[in-house]
Amino acid sequence: MARKTVVLRREEILDATVEQIKQRGIATTRVADVAAALGVSSGLLHYHFATKELLVEEAFSHAAQREMESLRAALARKSPAMTRMKALLRLYAPMGQAVGWRLWIDGWSAGMRDTGLHDVMRTMDEQWKASIAQLVQEGMDSGEFRCADPREAAWRITLFLDGLAVQLVARRGALEKAEATRWVREHVAALLGVEPADLAPRRAAVQPSSGS
Repeated sequence: MARKTVVLRREEILDATVEQIKQRGIATTRVADVAAALGVSSGLLHYHFATKELLVEEAFSHAAQREMESLRAALARKSPAMTRMKALLRLYAPMGQAVGWRLWIDGWSAGMRDTGLHDVMRTMDEQWKASIAQLVQEGMDSGEFRCADPREAAWRITLFLDGLAVQLVARRGALEKAEATRWVREHVAALLGVEPADLAPRRAAVQPSSGS
């Protein structure tokens, strides 16, 4: 029981660290900030993580693992490749459910100087690209997608979304969400050989009025 409590406390620390980094950025987040957010002493954090650098690396690894769990869950659904591709775009695209783009952009930047953090970010990026390429191949096999090279399509999709995310985070308000969403659908649709409308959310059926 004591061992389980230690594990839970460690996860709590990592969750709090991720939130502090989202708010403050890696450079200005202190161990004391995380401790204050949890209502504990800095000494408790140092018991689990000897240095801030180790805490940051573990926090990013923790956040990446959570994202990969969401990715695997979306891929595992028993649904057409098109439906799963739309789910992946919602997870990855900066206009959808990917609320952590400030975190990932900060991680890539800091990873240029921190090899441990760089490895975490690279592994996550490779898993995303491999997963998208696999899904594109499934869509080709089922006849849903028409694409010459699944790997190239995965790279082109992620490169476009990564660049768009940087613009949306760095220049907040410079681009309307609807416009960015349209560009994503047009870009991905061209790579997959489908229509942009195919990547739009399915509209709910209109219910007839009681007088009909």
